[in-house]
Amino acid sequence: MDFNKTKIKIFMVIATQNNNLPKGWEKVRLGEIGKIITGKTPPTADSENFGGQYPFITIPDMKDQKYIEKTERTISKKGAKIMKNLKIPPKAVVVSCLATVGEIGITVKESFTNQQINSVICDENKIIPEFLYYSLKHAKPRLLKYSGSVYTNISKSKFADFELLIPEDINEQKRIADILSAFDDKIEVNNKIIKILEEMAQGVFKEWFIKFNFPVEFEVKNEKLKVKNLGYRDAGGKFVDSELGKIPEGWEVKNIMEIIKRLSVSKRYNNKTALPTGKVPILDQGQSGIIGFHNEEPSVKANPQTPVAVFSNHTCYYRLVTFDFSCIQNVIPYVGTNGYPTTFVFYLTKDKIKMSDYKGHWPEFANQKFVIPPQKLAIEYSEKIQPIIEKVDEIRKENQKLAELRDLLLPKLMSGEILVNSE
Repeated sequence: MDFNKTKIKIFMVIATQNNNLPKGWEKVRLGEIGKIITGKTPPTADSENFGGQYPFITIPDMKDQKYIEKTERTISKKGAKIMKNLKIPPKAVVVSCLATVGEIGITVKESFTNQQINSVICDENKIIPEFLYYSLKHAKPRLLKYSGSVYTNISKSKFADFELLIPEDINEQKRIADILSAFDDKIEVNNKIIKILEEMAQGVFKEWFIKFNFPVEFEVKNEKLKVKNLGYRDAGGKFVDSELGKIPEGWEVKNIMEIIKRLSVSKRYNNKTALPTGKVPILDQGQSGIIGFHNEEPSVKANPQTPVAVFSNHTCYYRLVTFDFSCIQNVIPYVGTNGYPTTFVFYLTKDKIKMSDYKGHWPEFANQKFVIPPQKLAIEYSEKIQPIIEKVDEIRKENQKLAELRDLLLPKLMSGEILVNSE
């Protein structure tokens, strides 16, 4: 559904109540509307069970994907044969039910899940997958209570007995799901734009500071001539030896702490002190980004003009933050110093250390050496990509508003408090 058209065409009416149920709605158990499958991990001792055509869905794969298109691991044909009775088709709704309860997604191809996940293969004569997805999103607080704790287990049989309120009319389900999907689709489009913009900034950095094709000026007959469409390397710039290989003349090898400053954080937050809503977001170590909120003064102030880089211990996740925030333990904010802008040092350090060769300690990060250009070039790069930083910030704010509006509509649509007019 087109988001802009949706905004015009949505009409809502108050639902008529009948015996505490909206007219035309019914209570159902999950086991009545689809087949329930609990996943399993094939023997890990045999590496040939992994690496193939089938996505192997685990909880981290579900954090930021409505439709599960990418997974960290896959299952081979050999592994699939071992678990043939646990294969789930496209459009199955997957729900985390062990350890972390209530992450939800929809498969896009034949897949497998691990034992932490229950899947519903929908009977589409009774319920459509997208409606079930949003219904379970709305029911997440009940799922958490149903399990007894965030860190316990909802068994297959208990999961099958979980009740939901749904419209009997499949078309009504589709209209509701289409409204909510319109918001998520727009957010997804925005996220793709953000990814492209960030790749552009990364691409310019790579061209200038990895390939050494940065803009240059040469002396030609005692006059300065700006060489257009030609970088330092292509123009025959001079290179000198260094401990990190050949580098442009005038550049240096420096310890990273010579151009960055770690910011002190007076107060750290955690799961217990984080609120579900609030004024100040609390950054966590994962790609999902935010563990919760609080209403005190932010630990770190940032904006698109003065962003703050963040490095997460243990996960080696990097982000450039353009809003005020606080953080949990092991989330480390830092900025550029000694004339080097934060945007430059962020792209310089981003992904430099990966999980495969990192033991989870800041000193390992702080001891890294880098090839450093003159300050003038670092500033020129930051000025060039500043419009990208500002545009990404603008899009993220739009996404936040879209998500807030979607979340405002979700409980009203999923409880039958308001119905979508079919006209």
